Amino acid sequence: MERKAYTKGGIPVYIYDNEASHSFFLSLFVKAGSIYESDGEAGITHFFEHVAIRNVNCNMGGTLYNTLDKYGLEFNASTYSEMVQFYISGAPKNFALAADIFSRLLSPISLPKSEIDRERDRIRAEIREADEKTSLAGFTSALVWQGTPLSRSITGTPKSVGAITGKRLEEYRRRIFSPDNLFVYITGKITDADISTLCRLLDSYPLNVGEKHCNLAPVPQKFGKRDAEVAIKNADFTKVRFTFDIDMSEVASEEIDLLYDILLGGYSSGFFIELSERRGLCYDLMGQTERYKNIGTLSFSYELKEGRLYEALECTVSELSRLKSAPLSPDRLMKAGYTDNADMLLDDVRELNFTMGYDNHVLGLDYPDIDARREKYSAVTPERIMLAARKIFTRDNLTLTLKGNRKRIDTEKIREILQGI
Repeated sequence: MERKAYTKGGIPVYIYDNEASHSFFLSLFVKAGSIYESDGEAGITHFFEHVAIRNVNCNMGGTLYNTLDKYGLEFNASTYSEMVQFYISGAPKNFALAADIFSRLLSPISLPKSEIDRERDRIRAEIREADEKTSLAGFTSALVWQGTPLSRSITGTPKSVGAITGKRLEEYRRRIFSPDNLFVYITGKITDADISTLCRLLDSYPLNVGEKHCNLAPVPQKFGKRDAEVAIKNADFTKVRFTFDIDMSEVASEEIDLLYDILLGGYSSGFFIELSERRGLCYDLMGQTERYKNIGTLSFSYELKEGRLYEALECTVSELSRLKSAPLSPDRLMKAGYTDNADMLLDDVRELNFTMGYDNHVLGLDYPDIDARREKYSAVTPERIMLAARKIFTRDNLTLTLKGNRKRIDTEKIREILQGI
């Protein structure tokens, strides 16, 4: 069961321990990201993530990387649109050392300009390699989230990254590193003495009262009023992406997960069987969900031969309509990963850490333990899945984006096919 402690400075520390584990996983979740960034600071959260770890190395006199290798510790971070997760993991006997390294994330940014510029060059290379301007995902995001910060890339642009100074990064750290805006999550083999050590170390770095972010996405003007919008980006290959708006007040998070898996997640998932196995229309099906407390999206994409575009769209529409027309048989709900296999999370300290940290304290789902999470998924019925499909898979929620030869793609024919949703 999840337990909770606080540092003297007010930082929440959540613990989901497992005595049988042979490792620990320690995370700092910071509620920051592109969702909260102004136009003038695009990419600053991602830049800060990079610089914060380099700053720890500076704080340790340049010994960080040798120390990590010597003691077999993993120390890294990831930036998302609504949060940053810093983490360190290793063998339980090295927890105190890991906690000392980890706590230094809270220290002020004191890097010389040359160090910040070196990290800036890394990010510029990352932006070039991602090439979001030409990707279908980037094209779609700019359209779906138009007029909001979520239309921008997490990494920012070369211009915006170029304007970020060490002073601005320190000011940003002071704003987002507020006790109300971050929390610590620990999984694996951990003792009460370990928790006390960590809290004492974290309190070595006093925090200011700053921002408090609530994970509410700005609502695009066209949200829920898309009327099956179709947009094409010219390319010498054909790729399709369906993106559906989700009103999170109308469907439960577990319904979204199960719908996603029914369509895309399993060996017998609907799109894999229909589009790939039976018809050979495509072979690489990709999907994702993007969720905030108020709204989100469910999207999927596939690449195919130009001459089979309309057949693939008809097949996709048919599969979505089938989900809306009648309840599936209970054995088609793809629950096993969340019910039968629920306790397997305890064997994976990394996945347990992210799942419980994100679900409980970013999305606010408040599962007290794995059993409570399992019960939520167990309670989903075929009728609930059908109703969720009816709420999500509508023309008003749909944005269809394509890459292909614009001159040879019949937009009107596509719109006729989409009338079937």
